[in-house]
Amino acid sequence: MADTATLARIPDNVPADRVIDFDMFNPFTRETDFHKAWVGLRMDTPQDLVWTPHNEGHWLALSPDLIAQVFGDAERFSSRIVMVPKSTAGETYSNFIPLSLPPTTHRPYRKLLNDKLYSAAINPSEPDVRALCAELIDAFADKKRCDFVTEFAQQLPLRVFMRLVDLPVSDLPRLKQIASQFTQPDGSMTPEEAGEAFKDYLLPVLDARRGSGRKDLLTHIADGMIRGRAITEAEAINLASQAMVGGLDTVVNLMGFAMQMLARHPEVQARIVAKPAIIPAVVSELLRRLPVVSDAREIIADTVVDGCTLKAGDMIVAPTAVYSLDPKTNPDWMTFDIDRKGVHYLTFGTGYHTCPGQFLARMEMRVLLEEWFKRIPAFRLAPDQEIRHIGGVVGGTRPYILEWD
Repeated sequence: MADTATLARIPDNVPADRVIDFDMFNPFTRETDFHKAWVGLRMDTPQDLVWTPHNEGHWLALSPDLIAQVFGDAERFSSRIVMVPKSTAGETYSNFIPLSLPPTTHRPYRKLLNDKLYSAAINPSEPDVRALCAELIDAFADKKRCDFVTEFAQQLPLRVFMRLVDLPVSDLPRLKQIASQFTQPDGSMTPEEAGEAFKDYLLPVLDARRGSGRKDLLTHIADGMIRGRAITEAEAINLASQAMVGGLDTVVNLMGFAMQMLARHPEVQARIVAKPAIIPAVVSELLRRLPVVSDAREIIADTVVDGCTLKAGDMIVAPTAVYSLDPKTNPDWMTFDIDRKGVHYLTFGTGYHTCPGQFLARMEMRVLLEEWFKRIPAFRLAPDQEIRHIGGVVGGTRPYILEWD
């Protein structure tokens, strides 16, 4: 266990047999694989609910039923704070909307995102996404190798998002660094500093977009109406910040995990080449097998869960990987099976806080596979490299090399 000076004191309401040594930001002990680390915790833990002293101390939901409850029961599990540690990243992110809002107030803010992110709004952009995807792959296809994370995963979804918000690609490194401080902090700035950095960047942008008649997401937010009134400056900044964190992180990591998985399954590659029509099924199974998000919720009032008393203000983390990778949810859960029937996952969350960017993410994943296999029909992980993953609110992969003949 970590130095006890960095660990939370075990509260009186936590039974001794529920205390475990697990840090979601560094979950790797026996495993360097993000998903196997979460599955290993579940397999080694007989209870559905445990408590860890890491990251200020919080509960962990480890059964599909309990994880679904945490996401779906807003009467007990509040989304006011969705990250740990609670006093730093959690409280800073609690200003971001609509994720931090209860069902009774979030809808008009969520609609501003839906207007630009749901399928009807996203579908017309597919030709541009496809063209950019092809351009990126063509840049390294003849080299017979690439650093997939750096040369593609950190390029396509981020550039597409920058077009969606109509911001210069040259600002990407700065904005990605800020967004990552919430999901995969590296210590370069505190969450409070990251929140202020977003505000400093977005305030002049939103001021300039207001009433400009432009069609991008940030203009739509700046001109937003909330129950018949104009959105306030603070609301616009917080809503835009939420969009930035979501748009600059999750799909990058999904793609990194997805191509690593496919590189290990040449038989699936061959089937895609022979029958590209199976790509949507492949994407669905990739999303089931490789969830990346571990959201938290705040306990609203004292409640009993799995025989434990959770106190008002306690935090509970619900890892989407544990939901998908459990025999109660999906038979033969660790197998990557593109013929799987009845796929069950919460990769994009569930209920009123389901990720509004899921339609863009699915489209980008599908286009990636369609364009990649037109050009590179078979590929593998380059030998003699260490494959390393990253823990956090959003798990990810370190850069790695793919190669092909």
